[in-house]
Amino acid sequence: MNFENLLKRIMDSDVNIRHSIITDTEGNILSTSHREGITNYLSQEETEASLKRAAQAWKGRKQLKPKIGNGLYAIAAFEKITRMTFPLGENNLIFVSMGSDTVRTDLHEGGEKQIVEHVLNILSRDPTKE
Repeated sequence: MNFENLLKRIMDSDVNIRHSIITDTEGNILSTSHREGITNYLSQEETEASLKRAAQAWKGRKQLKPKIGNGLYAIAAFEKITRMTFPLGENNLIFVSMGSDTVRTDLHEGGEKQIVEHVLNILSRDPTKE
């Protein structure tokens, strides 16, 4: 799988996405895409530690799979950003963040719900849903 192309499609799906990252299930960064002109709130070290914690939380959710089914996504909302986590196959995760200062330029761009729908549609590989 070409991670760079996947991240480009995700970034292109909505102007309010600040950055997107693919990690392994341990939270180790495999690929990153960052919106030009956006400054990160966290240092590289803080980002890596945050991703590792989120990956651990996702592992905990996977343990519940036999009872509640596959995890589709998780959302963590903060004052300045919202981070969405999506599984990418069995061995990877995608983290997508949007700022709280959304810049809605048309009806297809904007909020958390739209971004979740865009990413799920991209991951479904169904071009009729993008």
